[in-house]
Amino acid sequence: MSIDEMFVRFDGFEAGPLLEHARALHHQVRQYTGIPVCVVVAPTRTLAKLANRAAKKIPGYQGVCVLHPGSPETHSLLQRTALGDVWGVGRRLVEKLALRDVRTAWDLAQQDHKQIKRRFSTTLERTVLELQGIAAIDMNDNDAPRQRIMTSRSFGKLTGDLVEIGEAIRQHAQRSAEKLRQQDSLTRAVYVFLKTNPHRPDLLQYSPSAVVELERPTDDSREILHAASRTLQAIYRPKYRFMKAGVMLIDLVDANRQQLSLLDSAQSEAERERSAKLMAAMDDLNQKMGRGTVTLGRPSPRAAWHLRCANRTPRWTTRWSELANVKAR
Repeated sequence: MSIDEMFVRFDGFEAGPLLEHARALHHQVRQYTGIPVCVVVAPTRTLAKLANRAAKKIPGYQGVCVLHPGSPETHSLLQRTALGDVWGVGRRLVEKLALRDVRTAWDLAQQDHKQIKRRFSTTLERTVLELQGIAAIDMNDNDAPRQRIMTSRSFGKLTGDLVEIGEAIRQHAQRSAEKLRQQDSLTRAVYVFLKTNPHRPDLLQYSPSAVVELERPTDDSREILHAASRTLQAIYRPKYRFMKAGVMLIDLVDANRQQLSLLDSAQSEAERERSAKLMAAMDDLNQKMGRGTVTLGRPSPRAAWHLRCANRTPRWTTRWSELANVKAR
């Protein structure tokens, strides 16, 4: 079982207590859950990623690594880290930077970030700054509304059935609309894409996508589903077998600051109110009774687009049907 990572701010700690606190966290998680964990502290997210890798792979750290900018320990770790192991540096960048004799994280940290920006990208410039101990990648703000909302998933098995693919698009569009309402936004366009399996050269390849603009900004699942379905009809081709589909809501605006059209009438305002009440009722029922309690259309239970989840850990705490069985003799 793998658990993802989380970035947390540690403001106000001094060097000594910070290391002690990290060790205490590591000990408590291992003691209370039995799950192996790494606790690392660094001035930037990129250095934190390197520290996490070191804490996992170098036994001397024992799962805890604290890096300070400019320290000999940080310099040593950067010099021992290959460029391809730096967060955000892909294979192509490794090849291009090798031509400039940049082969390790330390080599990259010694570069002039302005020169890197001119020759490569702003993203790589931020990586250089982060390796130098200067925070250039902001922590995610959970309260900040997203600029686009994507819902996509790989299919359990390949399918070319339009009905099954339509069900997947419908589910993704509804989930995206729920996320849209959660952050009080409206969308002005819907993007739909399909993807075949590029690792199957024996099959025909076709990965289309298209954007449809809406008549007016909306968070109504019905309008979003209608737009997504029309887009699917436009890009679908019957001779291909697809492995993935997705829906993205783009060109988002604040629901409380939308600019209304001069052609809007009292009737259209009444329609907006009815739509808001209907969507609020659906969201409320799904929140109380569980996601998927109220949906626009029911998916086929054994459609190809469903995940197989053959190796999923039993959900003992959330599914009655998966409770562990205990037998006494």
